Amino acid sequence: MSETEDKLKNVFWLGGSPCAGKTSISEILASCFDLEIYRVDEVFETHQQNLNPIDQPTLTRWLASSWNERWMQPVDCLVKDVIGCYREHFDFIRQDILARPRHKSLLVEGTALLPREVARILPKRSNAIWITSTANFQRQHYSEREWARRIVDQCNDPEVAFHNWMERDIQFARCIEAEVSTFNLELLKIDGSRTIAENAKEVAGHFQLVADVIQG
Repeated sequence: MSETEDKLKNVFWLGGSPCAGKTSISEILASCFDLEIYRVDEVFETHQQNLNPIDQPTLTRWLASSWNERWMQPVDCLVKDVIGCYREHFDFIRQDILARPRHKSLLVEGTALLPREVARILPKRSNAIWITSTANFQRQHYSEREWARRIVDQCNDPEVAFHNWMERDIQFARCIEAEVSTFNLELLKIDGSRTIAENAKEVAGHFQLVADVIQG
């Protein structure tokens, strides 16, 4: 086993599309199995300080844009941008994980975990899973989030901006599903028919953790 594989053998990866329940599931798993959580969204602000337009051109351009410039773009441009941003961000995530002192097992959670990037450093298939939601589930839950509406209200046409955002995430989910299939990885599709606890049990089972300890 290489040094990198040894460092990553107790690291679990939970990726997928936005609004699929990753954060809630990670909290259940961390509580039940005493896992540390590395939340990609929470460390992004720190990573921003080390961006440069040569090595991270897509991220640099995205961060410099306004909400209106972002969400009034055509959907295909939005999908291309989000994949480019996540691909550029992953190297920062990888460096963080490899530099981390090895204590207890770690659960890495975030939308930016593209299957193609994770597959390159994944010691075994059972250490990673991606969760995507159906289009209807996503639209319903995003429409309930006031912060999302506050963002699109800053655009020239809030309804078009919201539509573009939702279509971006729907198409992004399809890209994730395609990459998961290409690399023979694991996918869990969320449609609202199961509880968060049931979904957490399925993820725990894939991670080869004892799913029966999860209540609900």
